[in-house]
Amino acid sequence: MGPGYGQPQVIFFSELDGAELLTRLRDSGLAAYLAAHGYGVAVALYDFTQPLAEAVRLLNQRQVTVIAWLLLPPGEDFWFNLQNYPQAFARYHHFRDWVREYRLHFDAVGLNIAPPGSAIDQLHHGNLRQLTRRFLRARDNVLYGAARNAYTDLVSEIRHDGYEVHTYQVPVVADDRRAGSTLAQRMLDIVDVPADVEVLICYSSVPLAALEDDLGGALIASYGPAADSIGVGVVDSAGSRARSIRGLPPLSWEALERDLILAGQFTDTIYVYSLEGCLERGLLPRIAAIDWEATPRVLAWKRTLVAAVRVALLIGLLLTRLSQTLIAWLGWALFALLFARQLRATLRRRRSS
Repeated sequence: MGPGYGQPQVIFFSELDGAELLTRLRDSGLAAYLAAHGYGVAVALYDFTQPLAEAVRLLNQRQVTVIAWLLLPPGEDFWFNLQNYPQAFARYHHFRDWVREYRLHFDAVGLNIAPPGSAIDQLHHGNLRQLTRRFLRARDNVLYGAARNAYTDLVSEIRHDGYEVHTYQVPVVADDRRAGSTLAQRMLDIVDVPADVEVLICYSSVPLAALEDDLGGALIASYGPAADSIGVGVVDSAGSRARSIRGLPPLSWEALERDLILAGQFTDTIYVYSLEGCLERGLLPRIAAIDWEATPRVLAWKRTLVAAVRVALLIGLLLTRLSQTLIAWLGWALFALLFARQLRATLRRRRSS
């Protein structure tokens, strides 16, 4: 675990619609509070309305960092993946027209890369049959190449328009990259998109009673050294619309504090899910009072569990990536063995004659 960065920048994901976000910013002094503490907001852009534009303009006036958390409309998978990359372009162009119409300022555009809802349901329900089928078909996922090229072009276009690009990724992307593989991405219908800031979503919330519904910061401790930025949570609210976090138990304050401090030892930018959850539970003053130099405690057995899973995953990815090469070398080794045996037999016959 490396040295801390001091107090990091905290950016809160927010799924509030435009009217509600505007009301909270105006009536509760939330905009002034965010500005005073240097907090940022990643505003979920499910739609592009005038109230949402007014909320963003108010944040701009307070010089609050605002990230355009680009999402698809309700009724579809909210996030981007291999199956909907054409919609990603259309969504960004709609966003760009909306920004120009209302003269808004965003510091970055955030692309949420996540598996389709069907894959998430299979993971949540432990459907081994469907997951095995996905694994066996992963190598032949013909969408991957076209989608990766398309998202790379989209990132270039966003940068050309003057924005940083943040991507919100499941941590397995880092394992795929470490193995020099794309198998996990192909299996989950996700893609490793080049970004200015890659945010690894290391939520400790997990619906497993054996783990007490809490990974104990083990994901952060494991993936943190290689992360540009880390997402922590969940602190959910009653009005959350993201399917990806439904069913995840809310973290206690002690667990959230631990994860924030731990993440702050690896990165200077931390995302928290979510702003409205923290507001409902009155956690913003507690976050402001965090001692960022404190030493968080991660249970050794949970850290070991995550490390073991990652090692097994790495071995599996390496074996799969090298399987064709291994088979070829085994074939040559078998040929060499048979050739040596035949040569030895020939020499024996010559000596006996």
